Amino acid sequence: MRNENSLSSIPYSYINREITFQYRKRSYTFSLSLDLFSSAGIDTGSRFLLKVFSDFLDKKIAESGGAGLFGGEAPFSVLDAGCGVGVLGICAAGALSALVSPETPEIPPNPPVLRVRAQDRDELGRLFTGYNAIRNGLNPDIFEAHAEPLLTGPAGQKWNLILTNIPAKAGLPVLEDFIHRSAGILSKNGLVFLVAVNTLAEFFRSGITAAGATLIAEETGKEHTVFIYGPGENPNNSPGSGENTRNPLIFDEKFPQSCPFYIRNREKYEIEDISYHLDTVHGAPGFDSPGGAVTAAAKLALKIDLKTKLAKAEIQAKTPNNAKNSLLIHDAGQGHIALWLVHYLEAAEEYNWILSGRNIVALATARAALATARAALTPIAPTIIPSADIYLDREQLMGNSENGDKFNLISFFPATTTEANLTETAWQAMEVLTASGGIIITGMNSMEAERFDRKKPQGFTRLADIKRDGFRALAYQKR
Repeated sequence: MRNENSLSSIPYSYINREITFQYRKRSYTFSLSLDLFSSAGIDTGSRFLLKVFSDFLDKKIAESGGAGLFGGEAPFSVLDAGCGVGVLGICAAGALSALVSPETPEIPPNPPVLRVRAQDRDELGRLFTGYNAIRNGLNPDIFEAHAEPLLTGPAGQKWNLILTNIPAKAGLPVLEDFIHRSAGILSKNGLVFLVAVNTLAEFFRSGITAAGATLIAEETGKEHTVFIYGPGENPNNSPGSGENTRNPLIFDEKFPQSCPFYIRNREKYEIEDISYHLDTVHGAPGFDSPGGAVTAAAKLALKIDLKTKLAKAEIQAKTPNNAKNSLLIHDAGQGHIALWLVHYLEAAEEYNWILSGRNIVALATARAALATARAALTPIAPTIIPSADIYLDREQLMGNSENGDKFNLISFFPATTTEANLTETAWQAMEVLTASGGIIITGMNSMEAERFDRKKPQGFTRLADIKRDGFRALAYQKR
């Protein structure tokens, strides 16, 4: 997945608050977002984990006479699993880098012995993590931020250290798999530092034992417990290592099948007399169901006879090399509108499908659903692109379009962002991304839709709109 640690990678409109944080005699600055975990400050769980980690470092330094934690192993590999805005990985990078050169607490420009990978399923989390890393002086050669499922990474990678404040809302199957898989991808002397709410302490304690891992220590605070565990007696997953034999997670088109623990619900849905099956990853009715914006957009597609309009646009936009015309479903969520369109469009296989959005796990399940939705017909092979903002990622989206970098249909469902007013930048992206004669169908709450419609550029004609249950769907065509 993408790794772009750049100060220009995040619009300031997403930033809710900036805070400073002191850790091991170093001051850090973190930008926070209302759309990401712990938007008011560093949460108590992360603070407690960092305290336990700091005490561990002091103990190791004392035991080794100041030689540090590295023990000659290079590069020293660190994984911040479920990074949020990057607090754990960035603070760990600063603390470990200081051990490389104890006389110089500042992070050296290119310390050769440390590599940190931060990962989060949310593309906005990746953006904030990369942004915060650079703000705190971390060279991209040291620190990488990626949008990816937990515990993915380079093939064959073994980690010296894994840090995680894994959210309970991920679901018990995901948490259970995390214990098994994390223990299996540690180096011989590697360690996991995991913080959990006290109500789940026994679950993790017994899970660590069941995974065949070695529980090194645990420390309980007022609200959280930190577990430190290693790979057990058979770190290389050799026979006899109990259940600690799960393969490293591979993120490909078969992701839902190879990682069923992410699937929270399997349902058949129906919108406007079109039925489809979808596996969902949230496990909450308000997130698993299509929602008012999507159902309104489907009704609107029928109202404007989208199928016919796309066929006409396809004829107008045919390129000399007969490249496929392209459809972009932005913030596709779990894939409801994409699946509905695949069944609605009679020649869906003739289009190049792009799914983009913040949640890489949801995108992966949507991609798999589209690929198997029409078993009796030519399968759909969509491309997924993690994207928190359609304007920010317009160049990458254009690079995946086959029709002269333009899209014949953009189905646009922006994630609700409490502070960021993205209306103007969204229209700027539409002007760049939409082919001549192309269609835009968008759905959002009524207030956001009204603001969006008022900002419509002159080059677009509003075709129709529908209001339903507090949501509004709008259709536009580019002249």
